[in-house]
Amino acid sequence: MPAFLRLALDENLHALNEVFLVARGKAWLVDSSIYVFKSWFMLPDSILDTQGNPINAVIGFLNFVAKLLENEKPALIGFAFDQSLAQSFRNELYPPYKANRDPAPPELKYQFGLCREFLASAGLAEFSSDRAEADDLIGAWARAARVEGNTVYIITGDKDLTQLVEEDDLWWEYFRGQPLDRHGVRKKHGVHPHQIADMLAIAGDKVDNIPGVPGVGVKTAAKLLNKFGSVENMLSRIPEIGQSRLRGAKRLQGLIEKHRDDIELAQKLTVIDCDTPIDRERGLHRLPPDRAKLDELFDLLRFPEAARQRWMRILTD
Repeated sequence: MPAFLRLALDENLHALNEVFLVARGKAWLVDSSIYVFKSWFMLPDSILDTQGNPINAVIGFLNFVAKLLENEKPALIGFAFDQSLAQSFRNELYPPYKANRDPAPPELKYQFGLCREFLASAGLAEFSSDRAEADDLIGAWARAARVEGNTVYIITGDKDLTQLVEEDDLWWEYFRGQPLDRHGVRKKHGVHPHQIADMLAIAGDKVDNIPGVPGVGVKTAAKLLNKFGSVENMLSRIPEIGQSRLRGAKRLQGLIEKHRDDIELAQKLTVIDCDTPIDRERGLHRLPPDRAKLDELFDLLRFPEAARQRWMRILTD
């Protein structure tokens, strides 16, 4: 093909690609529990509803949601919640999983319920599962959204969810920093998004009570993955670890050999299950708000008139 024709073809393909990217929608997936917990710790529990119950977490979370909706005006958005920390499939594989976390007190459970009730009344998709975690639901929704031609914006502060970032997606700790694309994830964590779960399987994750290989941190785990690509490949070539230029290579080889079963188990815990069942019929589309139910909640939460008008403007614009 003549050079000038090849150049013209490349330019046309680039233009078509630009049009396609602009036309693609954005699916916003919110790791909701993190933002409820942040509000619970940051705001005073002297904020009460009309029944005398603390609603600090509700007020903080709904302020976050309102700002997100005002700033981004998403057409597709879903809010994922963790329903149980003791009944997921991961607890069956490894009972100590997340056993280091105290259960939510009744007054916080009450506020979680109000947050979800408000979202549903506002016509916003909210979901949880008694078998899977919010991460898994977000993973399943992300996959479904991409199939429909959408890019995915994951709103969270949880590094585990960086493993879901694909081409054009973003991981975003909203209001606290710049969003990370797949290149940003690589720069921040030293591995590609698809290697995050393997890195955590090797190094462990104290937040989720996953022990990992003793004496092996995330930087060493990243170096191993940069050399071998994956946990499976590393475990099939353990002798090569001792022959590498990694610091303490022989000792590291022994540790990986000794804890290979632990690594394989941990990987089952750290990988997000994108096959988790989701309510595709409900979808992520925003629905008309239930005004009568919202009025009840406005009254319960002592919303002033200005706040009520703001919410109705957000939900009906």
